[in-house]
Amino acid sequence: MNTIINDAKAEFLRAKGRLEIDINNTPDDKIDWAPSSTARTPIQIVAHGAMGTQLLNEWLAGKPFPFADLTEMDASFRKADKEYKTREQALNLLEQTSSAYVSWLESLTPEQVSSTIEMPFGATPMAVAITFAADHLRGHASQLEYIQTIYGDYSIRA
Repeated sequence: MNTIINDAKAEFLRAKGRLEIDINNTPDDKIDWAPSSTARTPIQIVAHGAMGTQLLNEWLAGKPFPFADLTEMDASFRKADKEYKTREQALNLLEQTSSAYVSWLESLTPEQVSSTIEMPFGATPMAVAITFAADHLRGHASQLEYIQTIYGDYSIRA
């Protein structure tokens, strides 16, 4: 079980690190820019990733899903995303929610890791569900990297 938890933790921290590198390499004049009125800015992408980590953490820890459906969740997140105005605010939120998620991962018992939880798309082994936070952050890092290409930044970063 420790291998499953350690692997999930390592993947999550790699995804978080990628998002941090991306936002830290976004120029100040592009930090609050979006390619369209419906797209998130780099700051909002990082804040959203952080809020998603918190929601997943709470959900996986047994709290009920706090929204009627995914449409309500999206509207709530988009409103909350706009509250973040600086790189530092977004990174602080990412650090807070990530630390809480890693602490929760480290607290899991073998019984919890072996359990199955109910997700909107069906029963999911907890050992699989604990990888979703990393997937979520990776997806949003990709969005931020795409925004960077839109304004002409084609740098390769490790």
